[in-house]
Amino acid sequence: MKPSHLLKVTPDSKQYYYLRLNDEQKKTYECISKGMKSLATVIEVPKHPINELSLVFESVLLDNPLLFYVSAFNHASDLYKGKSLIRPNYKYSKQLARDMTQKVTEHLHEFDQYMQMSDLEKELAVHDHCLKNFEYDYVFDEYSFSILGPVLNQKAACEGIAKYVKLTLDYLNVENVVVFGKATNPTDGSKPERHAWNIVYVAGIPYHLDVTFDMTIKNRMNRYDYFNLPDSEIKKEHTMINTVPVCSTHGNDYYSQNRMVVSSPRELGSYIAQRLQKGERDIVVKLRDVSDPDNIADKVLSIAQQQYASVVKKSFMVNCSYNPSQLVFELNFG
Repeated sequence: MKPSHLLKVTPDSKQYYYLRLNDEQKKTYECISKGMKSLATVIEVPKHPINELSLVFESVLLDNPLLFYVSAFNHASDLYKGKSLIRPNYKYSKQLARDMTQKVTEHLHEFDQYMQMSDLEKELAVHDHCLKNFEYDYVFDEYSFSILGPVLNQKAACEGIAKYVKLTLDYLNVENVVVFGKATNPTDGSKPERHAWNIVYVAGIPYHLDVTFDMTIKNRMNRYDYFNLPDSEIKKEHTMINTVPVCSTHGNDYYSQNRMVVSSPRELGSYIAQRLQKGERDIVVKLRDVSDPDNIADKVLSIAQQQYASVVKKSFMVNCSYNPSQLVFELNFG
């Protein structure tokens, strides 16, 4: 078995939640991280109040999704040494934890082919891998909230997906962060629920990446509605509950970079016509600067039908999937 420390993961010293700690907390983080990676029963750390220990413990888990086998911890004080004693709660036996770690290690080698790519290309590869191979887990079993969901069951809840994205991007040496908060499903207008996604640094600039949302709104085509968004765009449905990097750069989302954004009905008609002329029958487009969002879906559908009749020379029913908050439309002709 290859030990887990040989994985090409970002060192703890560069991890986001580690860097937010003070010097004493960092020492404790390093002790806890080392102890749990070796499956130690008791970990001796500098003495801290319980709230600080909890903060450091959660920081370790957020930075290290490979510690999927840890659920919580108990603590005690060694009054003679003036130390705190951490007793991790392990979900599995040591042997089973090691066996599962081996399976994860083997799984990560699927991404070796992307090692020489740019950060953006690596991010795109991980995103598309998830959309192709995984499903959202609506049942929630014991693996749904960790990297084991995608690796073993090919499905997971948002937390499992976000941790998987972090693990694979860490392996590919792309800096990224797991973010927790609340979000509203863009397609059904439901109440905000607990949610997890990622912030990814591309060429040193942070952007929001929500693979789970792209996964769940996907129809015939891969969707990139939540690929490299700034704060102003992600906040249309998402609210962060922990302090995360500020994402202020606009114009580098997937649709903008791939010229899939239009600003007027005329541009939309031209965009659809050009793709129909190329033989495309599944088209995704993002709208910008919409003056009447309440009726925009009907207008887009009408323009799509007109262009199909004009280009293909016959009328046809068009199926339209709509993300009202991000103003992204997927049009399927036939």
